[in-house]
Amino acid sequence: MATKTKKKPKTKSKKSIKIAVILIAFLCVLSVFALIINNSSPSKSESNIINLNKDIAYGIDVSHHNGKINWKTVKGEVDFAFIRVGYRTYDNGTICLDSKAKYNLKNANKNSVPIGVYFYSQAITEAEAEEEAQFLLDEIKSCDISLPVVIDFEYPTKNGKNVGRLNDANLSKKEKTALINAFCNKVKAAGYTPGVYASSYVFKTHLNTKKLDEGIMIWVADYNGEVSYSVDYDFWQFSDKGKCKGV
Repeated sequence: MATKTKKKPKTKSKKSIKIAVILIAFLCVLSVFALIINNSSPSKSESNIINLNKDIAYGIDVSHHNGKINWKTVKGEVDFAFIRVGYRTYDNGTICLDSKAKYNLKNANKNSVPIGVYFYSQAITEAEAEEEAQFLLDEIKSCDISLPVVIDFEYPTKNGKNVGRLNDANLSKKEKTALINAFCNKVKAAGYTPGVYASSYVFKTHLNTKKLDEGIMIWVADYNGEVSYSVDYDFWQFSDKGKCKGV
């Protein structure tokens, strides 16, 4: 599968690893995204948690929307996967377990597919962000997690407009950035590498990346041929087309 990537400047002692990932979205519509893992980024931790021994690797991002996945088949198609473990509803704020999380975690591990996990957040207080992190940590404590544990920070939309409790809370950049730090600090304290996912637009207009705590890996989505916001990213999601057998 052909992909395009753009490199950030490298230091002499570290190299950038390009990782392309297949994002599997609602109704099994596939979208490819590439992740450039920039080891010279200030947010990169000292330990290299992704050791795939290749310049370009492919993976998938899955949830219950993809149904029952054949992980034995997927093993031959990808190098790693990100699994949604849970989410908070955008209306009444109920925390829910993704109905395929346990199956996906168990069978990805069983078939030796390296995995990371994420939680779709709608937290509006730091206490709620910590609650989401703890929920996620409780679900993965018996799993082999070799990729980041991520807070998915985005707004649901309706007719092109942001909706839901996070939008209605009308939080400041400072307050929303504090939510990310609260979630990620909980993750880091449990011994995992934390991360945050958002679009370039959300990073630019809703968060203050300079105030994110040290060690938080940044996964940015941007389909404009380059990252349009000057954020020190670790992962770049750059495309939205693809396919994967077994899903």
